[in-house]
Amino acid sequence: MIRFGPSGNDVLFYAEGKKTSVQAPAWLASLGLTAYEVNFGRGIKMGDKMAEELGEQARKHNISVSVHAPYYINLANPDPDALKKSYTYIEQCLDVCRKIDSSDGPHRIVLHIGSQTNLPREIAMDMCKKNIKWICTELKRNGFNNYLLCVETMGRYKAIGTYREICEICAVDPHLVPTLDFGHINCIEQGALQKNTNRFGEIIEHCEQKLGAEKMKHLHIHFSAVKFSDKGEQSHTTLDDDKWAFPFEPLKKVLKAKKLEPVIICESKEIMAQDARKLHDIWQGKH
Repeated sequence: MIRFGPSGNDVLFYAEGKKTSVQAPAWLASLGLTAYEVNFGRGIKMGDKMAEELGEQARKHNISVSVHAPYYINLANPDPDALKKSYTYIEQCLDVCRKIDSSDGPHRIVLHIGSQTNLPREIAMDMCKKNIKWICTELKRNGFNNYLLCVETMGRYKAIGTYREICEICAVDPHLVPTLDFGHINCIEQGALQKNTNRFGEIIEHCEQKLGAEKMKHLHIHFSAVKFSDKGEQSHTTLDDDKWAFPFEPLKKVLKAKKLEPVIICESKEIMAQDARKLHDIWQGKH
């Protein structure tokens, strides 16, 4: 089953008097959406009680909840203490997911893998692969088995995260799947998805060849327009922004042809739920 939803709560959510994430599942269901990504980018700030209440509402309204891990993770960092901190962030996210327990499949944690900083790219990549494999081993040792770490493509050049790099990283453990953020890919490729819609198929085909059809079936996707410069990502915008947006229809055709069932999260600026509904309607042939 393919699912659509927003990352966090948007301006309309608050304009209608809603205040907390616990209210999100009912609201999203009223829009015909079935997914919700909780963003812990600036820190994990959800207590047990709220997580349990969110899970109860998510199950009631058929909303699959994923979690975005803190941005502080950098698995290219050779410092052992930094690695332990990154592991702790991921374990804490999985603890929250266990309490929410709304998913119809493995718990999904989206994460940024890291930045090369002053390291050569090849060394940073090797560090990421080594460290993410260690994290998966530690998670298993500590009793975590029902999860997917969804490693995200990135929109800045110093960040580790071209789609080719993400496939290479995700190949090291069965619990790793890509988060293909097409807004970020469009930034790194300087508007390629706006100029050539065949790129969607080429990207999915490459990932499938490297990771296999079964792993790709559980693909995670971020879809939104992102403003960029020659240095990469600048800021998110909306699907109606003619200067920065690119079409969803070509990706829809590829996903349907390959019978993939990803979770698709929209990160549009301020109106992510409304734009998620637009993607849903395009999927249903209503646009």
